[in-house]
Amino acid sequence: MEESIKESEMLSDESAVPDPPAHAAEKKHRISDLIKNMWPAYLIEIFVIILGISITLALEEWRDSGRENHLENIYLKNLLTDVETDLNGLANSTAATHKLLDRGNELLLFIRNPEHINLTGTQVNADVRAIIERPKFISSDATFSDLKSSGNLHLIKDIQLKNLLFAYYSITQNIRDNQDAEQQATIALSGAYFLKHFSLNDRGNEPLRNGQNELAGLENNVEFANNVLLRVSNRNELLAIYERADSLAIQLKSELVKKTKGE
Repeated sequence: MEESIKESEMLSDESAVPDPPAHAAEKKHRISDLIKNMWPAYLIEIFVIILGISITLALEEWRDSGRENHLENIYLKNLLTDVETDLNGLANSTAATHKLLDRGNELLLFIRNPEHINLTGTQVNADVRAIIERPKFISSDATFSDLKSSGNLHLIKDIQLKNLLFAYYSITQNIRDNQDAEQQATIALSGAYFLKHFSLNDRGNEPLRNGQNELAGLENNVEFANNVLLRVSNRNELLAIYERADSLAIQLKSELVKKTKGE
């Protein structure tokens, strides 16, 4: 029995003996040969994976670029429509403002030199009605507002065009602010005064005041002169802004026409 146990232990000890150096070297050689034989296949597989990913990304980029170009063209056409509408609006506001200023300047000439300006009470009433009008320009900025709010401004890739857009719509905001200020001044100051002292109905045949000389002393009326001057000054300021906006709108239209025609 003891001899059997000893034999078993001897066999176990022999099996636990590490591989001889020659056997280990042979195993390493087989692994090395396997790597040498398989690395081209691994390399090809890696290349195929990278190529597939690159093609997929390129296709996605191409599709996104196509969608963005299409969307950019839509925005450009809508911007062109808005600017053309604005040009018409600016032309109307500018023409109406010139008429208002003609009437206001006529009153100012009368105030400064009444002997050389032959006005009747009816004409003064008509001039007053004219100068308290407020020709108003309202910009069509829906497309530009959508570009900003939707985060699609990056679609406009032309830097010069983008700068023109910001410059133009900045000045239209300036017009809006000035028109609002003019409205408040007209309602609170000039309108209240003229409504109290002059006939504002459009029949135009009411006397300016009772008495033989209905214009007597009007040229020396400081309140009248100040209110006329206020209306003329406000409109001159707006006229200058209208003209700057018109100049920018013409440049902007020219650039948009080029873009929409693919030039």
